[in-house]
Amino acid sequence: MATARKKPGATRTQTTRTQTARASKPRESKPDRKGRKRPPRTIEERLRKYQLDAAGYEFIPALMHEFRRILSGDRSGANHDERFLRALQSVKGGREWLLAALDRHEKLPYELKQRIFSPRYLNMAPAQAVGIDEMAAIIARGAKASGLNVNAAAIRIMAARKHDCCCCCDDGGGEGTPPRPQPNAYELSFTRLYCIDESDPEWGWGVHDEPYGVFAVITEAMAEGGTAAIGYHTPVYEEVDDGDTRPGSGDENLRLYGFAGPRALDSNVLVTATCFEHDLGDVSDITDKVRAALTAVATKAAAAGGVVGWIIAAAAVIGIGVSYLVDLIGADDQIGGTRQVSLNQAQADSLTAGSNPYVFPALRFDGGDDDGIYDFYLRLRRA
Repeated sequence: MATARKKPGATRTQTTRTQTARASKPRESKPDRKGRKRPPRTIEERLRKYQLDAAGYEFIPALMHEFRRILSGDRSGANHDERFLRALQSVKGGREWLLAALDRHEKLPYELKQRIFSPRYLNMAPAQAVGIDEMAAIIARGAKASGLNVNAAAIRIMAARKHDCCCCCDDGGGEGTPPRPQPNAYELSFTRLYCIDESDPEWGWGVHDEPYGVFAVITEAMAEGGTAAIGYHTPVYEEVDDGDTRPGSGDENLRLYGFAGPRALDSNVLVTATCFEHDLGDVSDITDKVRAALTAVATKAAAAGGVVGWIIAAAAVIGIGVSYLVDLIGADDQIGGTRQVSLNQAQADSLTAGSNPYVFPALRFDGGDDDGIYDFYLRLRRA
C-alpha cells in the first residue's frame, strides 16, 4: 500500500513480538485512500506461482483434505489428530480461520485447482484418511519436486509412484542430527529489508511501497508435542523506494530464536518468512494467521515425520503449504511466496565456525515489476 510522504519528525511503528493477538489500531481502510498503486491481487493471481513450484503439487491438496476431515469430526488419526487440534486451538482464532481458509479452497474453480494440484488428492472421498506412510511419501516426493514446474514434477511423481517409492531411493544426503558435545547457544535475528525494485508504478509524488515481514518459528519438538508456532512481525516500513534499506540503521534486531537469551538448538528449528505489502490488513491479526498456518502444516507433517531431522528434510514442502494458506487469508498481498530457513545444532556450529555472527544469504521475495522485489537478511550469533 502506498503512502504520502510523512512530515519531518514522524515516528514509525515499533517492532512487535506477537505470540497472542494484540489489539492494534487499524489504519484507514477507505477504498479511495490516496496513493494506492493497484487493487489487491485476486486469488487466481495469487495462485499462479504454484504452477512454477511443484513442492505442493500433492502435499497441498492432501493437507487440505486432512484438515477438512479432522475439523469435520473424523478422528481416524487418533493421537495425531488430537495433537493437531490441541495445537491449533492454542492460537487465538486458529480453528475459525482454518475453517474459513478451507471454505475458500473448496470454492475455488475446479479447473484452477486441477492446473496446480494432483487430481488424486483433489478427488478423495471425504471420509478417506491420508495415511501416515502415504503422507510421508508425499512429503518426500514434494521435497524432490521443489523448484520444478507442475508439468515436469507430475511426470516424475507418477514414475515414483509406480516404483512405490518414497525415501528408500534417496541418494544418501541425510539430514539427521549427529551426537554433539556441550552445545553452543545461539540467537537468530532478522536484521534488515532491502528494496531491489519497488512495485510499479515507480513514479509519482507521494507513491511508495509499504512492506513488512511476518515470521513464524517452530521446532520439531513443538510440532511433535502439539505446541503452537511462535509469531513475530516487523514494523510496516513506509516510503520505501528502489535501493532503500529498512530500518535506516540497518539492524532491526528482531529476535526469532533465543528471544529471552541465547539457547542451544536442542531441537531442529524451522523459520518461515513472509513479505507483505500493507493494504487493509491488521498486522497483528495476519501474524496470528501465519502462526496458525505453520502450526497446522507442521503439526500435520510431524505425524509422518518419523526420524530426527524430518522438519529440515520437509522444510520446502512445509513452506509451500504455509504459503498457500496465507494466500487464502485475503487481507494483505504476499510479495512472492513464503521462504523458510531450517537449522540444527551441527549446522549452526559449522556456519559460525568461520564467521560469528553469520549472515544468511538473502531471502528473496520476488513479486516482479508489479509487486516489487525485496531481500530479507537473518543473522545467527553464537554466544
